[in-house]
Amino acid sequence: MIRKALIGAALLLLAGCEKAPQDVTARYALAGGAGTITVKAAANGDARVDSQGQTLIRKGGTEYLLIADSQGQYAARIADFVSVMGALAREGGMKPTGLGPQPDYALVKEGTETIAGQTGDVWKVRAPKAPPAETIEAVISGDPALANAGSALAMQTRLGAAGMAQVQGGQGNLEKKIAEMLDKGMVLRFATALTLSSVEKAPISTDIFALPPTVLAVPALKARLVAERARTQAAAAASGAPPSR
Repeated sequence: MIRKALIGAALLLLAGCEKAPQDVTARYALAGGAGTITVKAAANGDARVDSQGQTLIRKGGTEYLLIADSQGQYAARIADFVSVMGALAREGGMKPTGLGPQPDYALVKEGTETIAGQTGDVWKVRAPKAPPAETIEAVISGDPALANAGSALAMQTRLGAAGMAQVQGGQGNLEKKIAEMLDKGMVLRFATALTLSSVEKAPISTDIFALPPTVLAVPALKARLVAERARTQAAAAASGAPPSR
């Protein structure tokens, strides 16, 4: 009896371990063959997202953006990058557009869908009395084994949302509700824009999460971005091309 109890306890423990976060590589296709997104997420929370030449890394709980310029590659905390870009835009004369009147959006779950062998809940964000065409839909897996991959992909969404908040002067009701939806797990499909192609659960080398030697904080980051913008404008002026903004 004791032996059977021990075996049963071990099986329950193994079953629980299978639900814990694992090393996961998820690949997505963008709509219309526009490209791919690759997400590599380790069980310890470190992660990397590569999309259309942009790389985001989460290491030790901190999220970074990798940036390449004429001097080489460096990294900056995503929060610092958003802050500096907002400051530069305001110094250049940008004024927030303002949010204006907004409806209260609802988040509802409507069934399930299986994509690339993974089953998720179908979530929809809609305004009251909004037509179906104005509904934002995503399929999201709540599988704990995929949790780190889900939060890794969300880094890209948060980066875009932070930039939009700078332009609007705050986060709108729609953006808040979409963020709530994406927090529910790993996206399998986001409308027709993004669709999961494959999931691989296998060990990932820690080298993939390494940061470049240069990691810049706010003052140095702002100085480097300003210097690179000046260099680009000078090069454009020398070639007779219109200056970039």
